[in-house]
Amino acid sequence: MDINSYLAKQYSAQPCWELVADVYDRELQAIAVGYKTVNRSIREMAGAFRIAIHKTAHGFEKIDIPVDLCIVLLGKTEVMGIHHCGIYFQGKVLHAMPESTLYEELSVIKDRYSVVEFWAK
Repeated sequence: MDINSYLAKQYSAQPCWELVADVYDRELQAIAVGYKTVNRSIREMAGAFRIAIHKTAHGFEKIDIPVDLCIVLLGKTEVMGIHHCGIYFQGKVLHAMPESTLYEELSVIKDRYSVVEFWAK
């Protein structure tokens, strides 16, 4: 996977979810997760992630140890829930924010997000 090609991109309304869909489309030749470019609140995004990953027929299962190209779901607190996502690759997480796309060590991500889940096909 060419990380730099993703770092050079800027995604629109829901950047993290669009990045995940882009990676799955380009790297696995199938969009396994849907996304819509609409403005949503953090709670609405959390609900969308839960439905897309947990309650669809895409075949995702929660795993304890991340593997390359698994989806990483993130939340600042349990109360707030999941509201951000990215892709795990070679010990780091590729994720998109409104202003930029980042590729950061998993340890850095875990320092910022207390809720971290890994999902793979």
